[in-house]
Amino acid sequence: MADTTPATQAPPASPTPKANLYTPRGGASSFDRGKYDIDNYSYPSDLYDPGGQYGGNYAIFYINVSSESKLIPPGGNASVTDMTPRDRGDMVAMGLSATQLAAAGGIVGAVEGGIAGGLFAGGIKAPRNAAGEKTGMSPAGKGALIGGGTGAAVGALVGANGSRAQKRLKTAIALHIPNTLSINYGMVWSEEDTQNLAMAASIVSGWEVAKGVESNSKNSNVAGVAGDKFIGIAVGKALSSGPNQAGNSVATGLAANPKKEQVFKGVNFRTFSFDYKFFPRNSTEAKNVLNIIEQFKYHMHPEYKDNNNFVYIYPSEFDIFYYQDGLENRNLHRHTSCVLTDLNINYTPNGMFTTFSNGMPTQIDITLSFRELALLSKEKIKDGL
Repeated sequence: MADTTPATQAPPASPTPKANLYTPRGGASSFDRGKYDIDNYSYPSDLYDPGGQYGGNYAIFYINVSSESKLIPPGGNASVTDMTPRDRGDMVAMGLSATQLAAAGGIVGAVEGGIAGGLFAGGIKAPRNAAGEKTGMSPAGKGALIGGGTGAAVGALVGANGSRAQKRLKTAIALHIPNTLSINYGMVWSEEDTQNLAMAASIVSGWEVAKGVESNSKNSNVAGVAGDKFIGIAVGKALSSGPNQAGNSVATGLAANPKKEQVFKGVNFRTFSFDYKFFPRNSTEAKNVLNIIEQFKYHMHPEYKDNNNFVYIYPSEFDIFYYQDGLENRNLHRHTSCVLTDLNINYTPNGMFTTFSNGMPTQIDITLSFRELALLSKEKIKDGL
């Protein structure tokens, strides 16, 4: 395949920050082209041309690999040394050491063992025989021993550093911003039956009303209100949880109000997909397309920690930033650190397999599906996520 366009164009030098139209919160970072190797992992060749079809807009996919990885090339040239702090979730942020893992495992084991043994029925104490002599370890003690031993075993496997430390590779992927760029924010709410609590609250209230009736028997209206409360509660229970609730409901034509409310359960992890169509125009672009696909395939998979292949090291993580002319575009949302959950590669997007003379497909389409590692909150939204 003959070259018809210039070789991959270098990105512009890091610019001086400039004011954005909508003045988003937080400062904008810049892309340091001298720190990262992107020449062999960029598409298309004119990606950084401010006057080109993408207007100087592009996305950088930074790659972060476990420090425990055996597959990082030896030497210091494979990674950068000044990776900035990242949002990877609360548990990861704790950075537990091997010793802390063992201690935490012991505490959790003690609590779970005590509960399983009946903490409030003597489970926290060691069993004794008729003579009052100890005959074994308490459930809480057994749980602490098992939990601590498990934590110690895990700590021994990961070594002194159990904090999921990572290195950022100098290899970074540069692609144009997808033609469809969207992000979904989702909360978890559910309907829950609050009838029992509502009834209990009414009973308390009714009881106070009844006491008022005793002290002031002339207040017949108050007495009527108290009577109605207790009758309503009794009927509600008979229709909702009584022994003949269905029959009672059919016979009377009445149904209990479940007093349902919307209960907040949590925040969804954000997921998003990028669709790319690669149609290389020269050999440089063809090589880069294959390099890019290879990097995404490679880093979305785990590697084995032990020689017997029983334990995985987590796959690599990605940090995705959107830039315009080398400066982070704060008019778009930011991402927390992400994992690549799905990669779909289509070598026949037009319904027919066609190649150049060397066998390189004339077009390859890919879909990248990511999931963020950290949950969002108002505090993080203020930072532009």
